[in-house]
Amino acid sequence: MPRIQRSIIISRPVPEVFSFMDDIHLEREWQPNLRAAEQEPAGPVGVGTLKRYTSEFLKKEVRNAYRCTAYELYVRTVYESTPDSTVDATAEICWEPVPEGTRVTWTIDASPRGALRLMPGALVEKASIHELEETLARLKARLESG
Repeated sequence: MPRIQRSIIISRPVPEVFSFMDDIHLEREWQPNLRAAEQEPAGPVGVGTLKRYTSEFLKKEVRNAYRCTAYELYVRTVYESTPDSTVDATAEICWEPVPEGTRVTWTIDASPRGALRLMPGALVEKASIHELEETLARLKARLESG
């Protein structure tokens, strides 16, 4: 699957958007296909933090774990999938102050593993783009609604 990247502007300051997205307990509010999420260790995120997710993708349950490999408060985070994940992925999220609030840019480089690898690449790519766009739209709606 080729690299995908999407951005959205949210009418809230960077620290508010970053803190909301950084809290694993709030992720189900804005990630449409997320069923469960946990973080090790509990508490503040930093390099080395592990996040485990159970999600639905293309009507299948998928389990992925991501380790934080870069963490710049209010600027950027990078997560890389662990070998036991359904995808081999690197996800980078950047937060940038703009006059309207915050520009969130999410970049994903991913290759499916296991059963997902057998699905047509164009289908996986289209579904991934749709999920990322829906995720960002929900994030914006949630944060701008108060």
